[in-house]
Amino acid sequence: MKRTFGLFIILFTLLLASCAGVSIASSLMVIEKGYSSDNNEHCIMAYDPNNHNKEEPFKIVIQEKMVWNLIEKDIEYFARYSKNGDSPSVLEDIQY
Repeated sequence: MKRTFGLFIILFTLLLASCAGVSIASSLMVIEKGYSSDNNEHCIMAYDPNNHNKEEPFKIVIQEKMVWNLIEKDIEYFARYSKNGDSPSVLEDIQY
């Protein structure tokens, strides 16, 4: 009985972790800043300068406008962002 309960807990934890998406930490070179027409969604286009695919920028959504205001183009940052399926990445933390 204990063994079955332990196995259930492990499987349940793995299931929850797989639904939450992936958190990535890397260097980012910001190449463009933008926002939606209704000014509700702010984003940046960036790439990882340490990755061999430097020419493949991707979109990162920034939920706080104040954070978006502080980010500058052509500056390299260290950032943590989450990726969940095909939806754009969402910024979790950024440092200069």
